[in-house]
Amino acid sequence: MSVRFAEKVITFLFDLLAVNVAFFTAYWIRFSSGLFVNESGGIPAAAFTYLEPSLMLSVVWIVMFFLTGLYRDWNKESRLDEFFVVARTVCTGIFLFFLVTSAPQIMEFTQTGDIRKFLTPTKFATILTYGGCMLFFASANRFAMHTLTGILFSKGIAVSKVLVVGANRSGEKLVRDINSFPKLGYRVAGFIDDDGSRKGSVCGGLPIFGTYSDIPSVAQREKIGGLIIGHVSGSANEISRVLNYCGELHINIYMVPSLMDVISGHQKTHQLFGVPLMVLLQDHMPGWEAQVKRIIDIAVSFLVLLLGAPVWLAVGGLIRLTSAGPAIYKQERVGRNGKNYTMYKFRSMYSDAESRSGPQWASENDPRITPIGRFIRKTRLDEIPQFINVLKGEMSLVGPRPERPFFVEQLKQEIPWYVRRIKMKPGITGWAQVKHKYDSSIEDVKQKVLYDLYYFENMSLSLDLKILVRTILVVLTGKGAH
Repeated sequence: MSVRFAEKVITFLFDLLAVNVAFFTAYWIRFSSGLFVNESGGIPAAAFTYLEPSLMLSVVWIVMFFLTGLYRDWNKESRLDEFFVVARTVCTGIFLFFLVTSAPQIMEFTQTGDIRKFLTPTKFATILTYGGCMLFFASANRFAMHTLTGILFSKGIAVSKVLVVGANRSGEKLVRDINSFPKLGYRVAGFIDDDGSRKGSVCGGLPIFGTYSDIPSVAQREKIGGLIIGHVSGSANEISRVLNYCGELHINIYMVPSLMDVISGHQKTHQLFGVPLMVLLQDHMPGWEAQVKRIIDIAVSFLVLLLGAPVWLAVGGLIRLTSAGPAIYKQERVGRNGKNYTMYKFRSMYSDAESRSGPQWASENDPRITPIGRFIRKTRLDEIPQFINVLKGEMSLVGPRPERPFFVEQLKQEIPWYVRRIKMKPGITGWAQVKHKYDSSIEDVKQKVLYDLYYFENMSLSLDLKILVRTILVVLTGKGAH
């Protein structure tokens, strides 16, 4: 188990402790501190009788922390940024807590108009006390983890290795800046430089591992977690060359921006190592939305496969009856970060369709497509088995269509910034699918990449919902590809 994963587990466990300590601290302040007047005049219930509601609230708080991204990697962001997210989450939770606990009084107020029925000073003070305790203990937990990880990073424990692209003065300055902030948890392993003659030499006391083409092998050998393009470059082609070698690497990629990059604001900028760094190929969907998206993926896929099982069995039977071969077609596709996986579809072509022609895109009136295959392709029913891939986490309901490795290698050479497309988890449907027809040529794919890049830059739950609604309309109206 890595130290970073252990940090998240410990944070989770201490969150469970923190929310319960906050609850019983609020109980003590309310009933035992003498700060509140006992309006009822009775004896308050013993603390242990509140154990069950405290545990139930713990589950609610942990889910909220999860959805708001509080369990993502915060080591490269400031404590103040994390505190603001904690504060926002706690304020939202306390507001919901107030609405739930005040539901009867609110109903009574709507009937009588007597606001005193539920806006009592003691009740407000109690809820605010609970909120203050939650904010204090949840924040203290994270500040403590920040301090602990900072100490470990300062001692060189669990640090993330990074490569600097550009063995020059800018690169050397960046290395000095990184070394000035050891608590951020980064250590420069060496340089990458486009000048092949410098491979194996030293710059600023660090080795030059090789050129851009050496990035994948160096990243694997040195266990690299990040890549920083250290020199300000006005050449989009040069940056594209670097990124093309990073498409299949699960690493963070940063670049020192030019003044125009900062002004245009097209890329998100982090303040790291004392300098602003642009984050390249970053997911634009907020953390909590990404978690909700995954929950929706699982729920919808399970329901579609379970409730429609008789229909899917009938479709499989028709495929077997009308043409020789299996009902389910398996094919290797390229998933997120270039990782290959086996994708499932209802077979819409004759089983020996590519035995002679080799890999190629389907075309309109393609003779390889079976009669039943033409119908299930038009209605998108051939995609149904891919819900299995969604349950396995290899795909999502919404995302760019996955391509075969044969075509990906070709497309990476033909289309600039294609690497952004394989940084996303592929989907059953997507913006490109509802806006364009089935791929029948590389020109179609180029057009679809533009739609995929639009989705990459605008990922959100609302856009996903829009795409899903359009997909349903395609299925119901039969206005799919021929």
